[in-house]
Amino acid sequence: MTDFTDDTENTEGSEADPPIYRSGRVRIIGAEPAGDTVREVTGPVVEEHPDMPHWNDAPTGQVPAVLDRASGTEPLVAPPTWREEENDWEAQEELFEPSMLSDDQPAVGSLINDNNEEVDVERQPWHFEPDALLGSDETLFIAPEFEPLAAMATVAVPEFEPEPLPAPVVPTQKAAARLTPPRPPQPRAARSPRTSRSGSRTGNISTAGTGGRDMRVAVGSGFLLGLVALACFAAGNLAAMVIVSIVVLLSAAEAFAAFRRAQYHPATLLGLVAVLSLMVEAYNKGVAALPLVVVLLVAGTFTWYLVRVEPEAEPVAGMVSTLFVFAWVGGFGSFAALLLNPNLFPNRHGVAFMLAAIVTTVASDVAALLVGSAFGKHPLAPAISPNKTWEGLIGGALAAVLVAVVVVHFIHPWTVSKSLIFGVVVAVVAPLGDLSQSMMKRHLGLKDMGRLLPGHGGILDRVDGLLFVVPATYFVVKALHLG
Repeated sequence: MTDFTDDTENTEGSEADPPIYRSGRVRIIGAEPAGDTVREVTGPVVEEHPDMPHWNDAPTGQVPAVLDRASGTEPLVAPPTWREEENDWEAQEELFEPSMLSDDQPAVGSLINDNNEEVDVERQPWHFEPDALLGSDETLFIAPEFEPLAAMATVAVPEFEPEPLPAPVVPTQKAAARLTPPRPPQPRAARSPRTSRSGSRTGNISTAGTGGRDMRVAVGSGFLLGLVALACFAAGNLAAMVIVSIVVLLSAAEAFAAFRRAQYHPATLLGLVAVLSLMVEAYNKGVAALPLVVVLLVAGTFTWYLVRVEPEAEPVAGMVSTLFVFAWVGGFGSFAALLLNPNLFPNRHGVAFMLAAIVTTVASDVAALLVGSAFGKHPLAPAISPNKTWEGLIGGALAAVLVAVVVVHFIHPWTVSKSLIFGVVVAVVAPLGDLSQSMMKRHLGLKDMGRLLPGHGGILDRVDGLLFVVPATYFVVKALHLG
């Protein structure tokens, strides 16, 4: 029982009553004193707490870090260091970035407003508010309101008016020729007689399978060219070399021009100089001229495109087209100079070999044209040359063998047996050269390589098979030991 009266007198009770002690404020009944003296509390009561472990301290924002305490010049990783106390962070501050301990940077994951200031916002990822969280007028996310399907059915859809399509691009004649697939040859009954350039119908000579050429003009120009060639061959090796070099050089010029029209940009000047040099050197030095001219041309072509003589040219396409035309026309044509070389084939035997190659090749071409026009029904290679037929190929092969045996064996030093072998080789090689040139024209989108010969197109169109026959003639002569 507690008595809150402020009595200061000390009255002694009876033995039955418990002793009474006075502390000045509260009288406690039934308590015994802790000692002889009683301490009187006069100030406010201070509640004391025991010392707590260090992990109950308030967070300081400092985290342990493993830093390099290695000293010296070797950039080795030292053993890990535990940083916990303040002096641990102050030591060796030059070894780490000061911003690691700076309070200027915002906390990781905190919200930042437009002024790059941290915003103290309670994060509640499960709760979305339409108002802005960053203190600006913009809203972060507003949940869309979905209307029922019945209300959506009554919404009027705005009319969509498409933009007008651009006008179609009409391809040029060259592009259309490249994109248009070749037409299969028409049946014999569906063919109609062609008209010449002057508009008149052709007469007795059928032009079916001739590509619409004026055969009268073609025969006349071919006959005139043959007379000039025979006159030069009769004059001797040098005159024959001149006419052969002119033909090869003009053929190379037509090939370079065709590739330039197809945007290959070959080095035409270098190629023509290389072709003419190869012809002259092959006539004077023989086979040893070929590697020298080839090396000089390759080096010159690299230099041509390195100094950018033609800035718009693509180097790879230009170099490939330059070397290809040189090898095709110049390389194959140089065997004519080798045949006419008096040091390799004296006593005008080289003229006899070249004359045999020309006569046999012309006979094969003419017979293939006439037989194919009259009896051709089975296309030979419709994707490459629709007008060539198997009947024309067989007719040209038979004519080559027949002319070689009947005519060529009268030209010394040819014999009947060797002429027969030579005729068989020409029958195989001449159509191959003709088809190869047709394939190139198809790729370049051209009908003719040139227009220098009336009724024929270009010179390369007439000597395409002969370019393949001349190297074959050289190797046949070597193999048969005619030289």
